[in-house]
Amino acid sequence: MNEAAVTKKLVDLSETISLAPVKGAAASAQAADGTYVSDCSHARSSAEDMLEQLSLQIKYLLFDLEATRRENRYLRQILETRPRRPQDDGDNDLNLPGV
Repeated sequence: MNEAAVTKKLVDLSETISLAPVKGAAASAQAADGTYVSDCSHARSSAEDMLEQLSLQIKYLLFDLEATRRENRYLRQILETRPRRPQDDGDNDLNLPGV
């Protein structure tokens, strides 16, 4: 490409940018040469918000998982250290009177 062609393309690009919509204008405006110009800041901030929300939910789930594991460890320890009941004659464990 020669210098004249590069200069012409830069002028065309400058005109296209000047015709582009300002932030807050219609998001799907088209320039005279058919170039699609979009304002992605809303979509980007929405995606960032969703990622932040997902990250927070993952942190809460990991916290809940750790709390559940601690609770399970504690309950197993209680079950292992409690004295065992003597086994009956094979009857049921309810020992209901008169049954």
